[in-house]
Amino acid sequence: MNKSNMGTLAIAIGVGIILGSVGFYLFTQLASNTEVHGHQQNTNSHLEDNEPLYWVAPMDPNFKRDKPGKSPMGMDLVPVYENESVNDSPGTVKIDPITINNLGVKTTTVKMMTPEFSIQTMGTVSFAEDAIVHIHPRVEGWVESLKVRAKGDYIEQGEALYSLYSPDLVNAQEELLIAIEQGDLQSDRNSTRALINAAKSRLQALNAPANLIKRIEETRKIERTITFNAPQSGYVNELNIQSGFYVTPSTTMLSIANMDKVWVLADIFASDLSKVAIGQSAVVKSDYFPLKEVTTDVAYIYPTLDSKTRTAKARLVIDNKDLTLKPDMYTSVLINAYPASSNSSTQILAVPEQAIIRTGETNRVVLALGEGKFKSINITLGHVFDEVIEVTSGVQEGDVIVSSAQFLIDSESSITSDFMRMQPLQAGNKDGDNDHMADDSSISAWTTATVNDVMVDERMVNITHGPLDAFNMMGMTMNFMVANHIDMTEFKQGIEIHTEVVKTQTGMYMLKTVHFMDVHFMDKHSGMDMTNESDSHMQHETKSEPQDHNNQGGQG
Repeated sequence: MNKSNMGTLAIAIGVGIILGSVGFYLFTQLASNTEVHGHQQNTNSHLEDNEPLYWVAPMDPNFKRDKPGKSPMGMDLVPVYENESVNDSPGTVKIDPITINNLGVKTTTVKMMTPEFSIQTMGTVSFAEDAIVHIHPRVEGWVESLKVRAKGDYIEQGEALYSLYSPDLVNAQEELLIAIEQGDLQSDRNSTRALINAAKSRLQALNAPANLIKRIEETRKIERTITFNAPQSGYVNELNIQSGFYVTPSTTMLSIANMDKVWVLADIFASDLSKVAIGQSAVVKSDYFPLKEVTTDVAYIYPTLDSKTRTAKARLVIDNKDLTLKPDMYTSVLINAYPASSNSSTQILAVPEQAIIRTGETNRVVLALGEGKFKSINITLGHVFDEVIEVTSGVQEGDVIVSSAQFLIDSESSITSDFMRMQPLQAGNKDGDNDHMADDSSISAWTTATVNDVMVDERMVNITHGPLDAFNMMGMTMNFMVANHIDMTEFKQGIEIHTEVVKTQTGMYMLKTVHFMDVHFMDKHSGMDMTNESDSHMQHETKSEPQDHNNQGGQG
C-alpha cells in the first residue's frame, strides 16, 4: 500500500471515532433526560395521589382537622393520606410481608387460661413438734440413777428413764400406807376407803407410776427411790440431767421425739405467698436419696416471715417410718402452687413471658393489627406463672401480639406511639366535636388563670394557671381543651377566670367549668384587692352544668 492510501485510511478512522463519540454522548444525554423526566412525572403523580385527607393530633386520632395546625397539647398535627387507614393510631408501623419473614416475626393470641404454676424451693427436715414429749418432774428431788446415757438414744415405750428420790413422794407413800393400815383396824369401811382413795389420788397427781401404788398395797412397804418410764417410743432429743442432779418441776429433764413422721419446712418468698394454699400437692426430694420421692400436701402456712431470710414457711408432713429423712437435712421441694384445690376453675388473661418488653418503668407488648401493621401498647402485669404472665389491663382476649422479634418493631413504633389501644374514630368529630373526650369527674381541680390566647376553631385556650394539686401539677402556661357547653366567645385575651379542670379519657386536660371575672367591675375597681373570687359582683358563670360549690377541692 502506498503512502497516499495509508493517509486516506487514517483520516477515515479518525472521522469514525469522532462521529461515534458524538453519537454516544447524544444518546446518553437523551437517556438521562428521559429518566429524569420520567422520575419527575412519577414523583409528581405520587404527590398528587398522596394529598393528605386530613390532619390528626399525634396523641389523639379522634382530633381531626382539614388543614395543618396544633393539637390540644400544642403538638403539630400529623397528615393522614388516602393509602393510610383512618383507624391507624399514633405509633402504628407497617411492614411488608418479605421483611416480616426476614425478621422472623412470630405472633400468638391472647387468651383466657387456667394457670399452672410450681414453686421450686428448699426445705429443712425437723422433728414433728406434735410428736415430741417433754418430761418434767412434778416434785423436787435428786436423780439417783440415769438409765439414758446420751442424746440420740432410742427408747422404747415403758423403758426405764431415771430413778428419783423425793421427800414429797415418800410422804405421799406414807399417807397411803397409813390409810390402808387404818382401814384394817376400823370397821367403818366407807370412811377408810375415802382416805385410801385420797392418798392414791395424791400419788397419781405427783406422777407416781401405777405399779408403785399396787406394790404398796401388796407389800405394805415404802420405796425410797422411784423409777420413771418412757411415755412413748422415740429418740432422745434433749438430755439436760445426769445422775445426782437436783431437779424441780420447772426442770426439762429430757424430751423424746417420735420420728415415724417428720416435718419439712419449705421457704416461700413473700411474692409467691398469694399463690400458695393449704392442700396443694408437693414433691419432696433429697440429694442423699436421689431415687426417693415423697408426695404430700401443704399442711400449714406460717403467718409470719423470717426476719433474716424474709421468707415464710410452709409445713409439709412426711411419713418417715423407714427413717430416711433426718432432722436438719436439706431437701428440694416442688409445690404445685396454682390453682389450689379450692380455685381449680380460676382463669386469667395471660401472655407468654417472652412477648413482654420491660423498660424499667413500664411493660408493653406489640399488637399485630393485621395487614402488616403493628403497634406498641402499655400493659399492666399481674402474677407470674411458669411460662406466662397474667395481664390485668392493656390487652383483651383474642388480641394477636408479637412473641418474636418484637424488640425491632417496638424500637420503631415507640418513637411516635401513645402506647394506648387503638380507638376507632367516631362520627362527627371532623368539625371539632370533643364529646368523645368524656372526663372522669370524680377528680378535678379548681384554680385561677389568665387567658393568653383563644383558638375558637380548635375549641382550645392558652392560659397561665395556678397549681392543680389534684393532678400534682405546678402553675404553668399551657393549652387546654374547652368543654362543648361553654361559649367560646366569652373568652377574651387578658381576662381572669376561675375554672374547674378535669382530665379526659385521652389523657388531655379540659376546662369543664369556667367563671369569668367581670371585666367592667375590675376596670372600675382596679385599685382594690381582687383576691376574693367568691364575691358575686366580680364574676359571672357561663352556661354550664349545675355545680356543687361546697365540694370544689382545690378552690383558691
